[in-house]
Amino acid sequence: MYKNILLGTDGSPAADIAADYAVWFAHKLKARLAALYVTDIRILEGPLLSDLSGALGAQQYSALLPKLQAIQKEKADMILAAVARKAATHHVACKVTHETGNLVQTLLDHERQADVVVLGQRGEHAKWSGGHLGSGVERVVRASVKPCLITPEKFRNISHLLLAYDGSTESHKAMRAGLKLAGDLGAKVTIITVCQREHEETASQFLQEAHEKALAQNLTCAAQLLHGVPETEILEFAGKTEVDLIVMGAYGHTRIRELILGSTTSHVIRKASVPVLLIRG
Repeated sequence: MYKNILLGTDGSPAADIAADYAVWFAHKLKARLAALYVTDIRILEGPLLSDLSGALGAQQYSALLPKLQAIQKEKADMILAAVARKAATHHVACKVTHETGNLVQTLLDHERQADVVVLGQRGEHAKWSGGHLGSGVERVVRASVKPCLITPEKFRNISHLLLAYDGSTESHKAMRAGLKLAGDLGAKVTIITVCQREHEETASQFLQEAHEKALAQNLTCAAQLLHGVPETEILEFAGKTEVDLIVMGAYGHTRIRELILGSTTSHVIRKASVPVLLIRG
């Protein structure tokens, strides 16, 4: 299923946990792991350095720039070496790459060879983010066309998957991916459908069909119909049942939708205390 895993890392605590999950999945699925560190080109060409150029003069600035580049390379090498050591302890092959460029575009270029992208929920500037999803992470998730695994601040082994299903095309693809992953991991599954009471009959039918598909694949599976606001119910249910991974659909890659994750998707990946696997529509 996922035989090529791409980890985006920035050396932050959240990225370190993302590496734990990437290595864990690579080991369990016998997959190849690639770790990518991107030096944002704006660090070397941004307003601050333009100001320095004006203050120092062209000659002194030209001498300073290689030193800044060397510092960034040294930082990247240290971070990627730590990921490689972590992978080696679990006998996982890991290719490491450092590039300088646009963060989002560089990750998108590398994801072409990946089946899933793993990112920490918050980046290296998390202490100034006010608890929000890292800006780089959210930009990647919005632009990506591959499944994205967004990981929380603590690691735990995955033995129970929560599949959010509402009968839509996106959630149908997520359900199929989630059931396949559960089978590969030997994990149990709980499928939930959240609806308003006036739509209960249709929602119950969707849920029953999904439950039957899971049972047909010989998975240990439970199903639950919930009422209320989807993002609230998904997170509350995940907390009460102690699931280890939420699998859900994300909006497809269209001119309008690429700018909008959708309130449910966005809220869940911001607030979840367990990893969230987003399957593209």
